[in-house]
Amino acid sequence: MSWLAAVGLGACGGAVVQAASFYARVQAWQAARVKARGAKQSTLPLLTLYIDPLADVLVLLTRMALGALAGGLFHAQVSGATAAIAVGAAAPALLSQFGTTRSVASLATHDGTDASAAASKMIAELDSLAKEG
Repeated sequence: MSWLAAVGLGACGGAVVQAASFYARVQAWQAARVKARGAKQSTLPLLTLYIDPLADVLVLLTRMALGALAGGLFHAQVSGATAAIAVGAAAPALLSQFGTTRSVASLATHDGTDASAAASKMIAELDSLAKEG
């Protein structure tokens, strides 16, 4: 797949995830309104309790940017439009995993460092962090 197509479809994948999230909040608002009407409440829940336009637009743009970045990074491994959209939808998890893999690889191959010793040290650090949290 071309780099440009993967970037565009990856951005679409990020937008799809945000659209699904937006839909869930609108559906929750609708359910709250139905419940309020059933309870004969005089005031119905406001949409602004469920939607924050500025924050929603910023999250949408961020998800699209992450999706585009993931699409660009993984364009050689993506063979179809559906796969490129899926990469964009999973961008936050993929990119965080990619960053973790890079960190482990650089630690393990650092000049003068034994790979098994580096791995053991990293596992010990992760164990201590897990105990703290």
